[in-house]
Amino acid sequence: MNAVGVIGIGAMGKGMIGSLLQKGYRVFAYDPIPAAQQWAKERGAEVADSPAAVGRMAGVVITSLPGPAVVEQVLLGADGLYATLASGSYVLDASTIDPATARRMYQSGREKGIAYFDCPVSGGPAGAAAGTLTIMVGGDESKLPEIIPYLQGIGKEIFYLGESGSGQVAKLCHNSVVAVITAALGEALTVGAKAGVDPHKLAAVMDKGSAHNRVLSIFGPNILYGTYEKTIFSLDHMHKDLTLYTKAAQEQQVPVLVGGTVSQMYEAAKAQGKGAWDSSAVCSVTEELAHATISKS
Repeated sequence: MNAVGVIGIGAMGKGMIGSLLQKGYRVFAYDPIPAAQQWAKERGAEVADSPAAVGRMAGVVITSLPGPAVVEQVLLGADGLYATLASGSYVLDASTIDPATARRMYQSGREKGIAYFDCPVSGGPAGAAAGTLTIMVGGDESKLPEIIPYLQGIGKEIFYLGESGSGQVAKLCHNSVVAVITAALGEALTVGAKAGVDPHKLAAVMDKGSAHNRVLSIFGPNILYGTYEKTIFSLDHMHKDLTLYTKAAQEQQVPVLVGGTVSQMYEAAKAQGKGAWDSSAVCSVTEELAHATISKS
């Protein structure tokens, strides 16, 4: 039986663990939160007591962590993964972080004979649970064939983007577009609602016209019914991704005239205490400024 480690048993990590177990992998998991450890045990994973312990048990480790600082600590910390992983091992980092940190983790791994791939994902917890994630991969292309089976254990669409950091660039660009579309939907539906047009009918027009987009199908119900507390992808996470996107754009000397404005809308929503809500709660910023609501409820 193939063994694989998973570090980070959050909403995404849980889905990945479930998919891997279902496909016959032996999973060694770690998370500092006792409730997450218990969840993994109950599903059939073997729980380790540190990232380093995972490195002793598996030659392929998937990490799903909240941000750059945590990734760096888990990989390079005193009890970190790189301290115990054998030469010839693989780290598939499914976290969303900045490209520069990904490249540092790649170089640090390379010095130890460890192949680090940045493998951010799209598809949310539902996609993780179903094993249908879209995975954006950056790293050493010559070693790609060895990790494909493990990526197929958690995802369906796998895109190799290029050298280390390329997967993160793609993910940040992707999420910036999602954020912009979400904010645009909130604005347009607020205009329509305030002008007396049923938002549900307006959304149906968009769905059938040139404005058709998957953001509407995924986040539309929360926007139309005002159920922003039903979190699909948290506003905190989108805020973090937009911050990283803006930083990456600045490094490339690309003006973020659209993304920068939308990033400030997420900043406002976060300042209002809506970080734990769904990312579509950014639409409430426009609603409040307009003294209007999209939802009729």
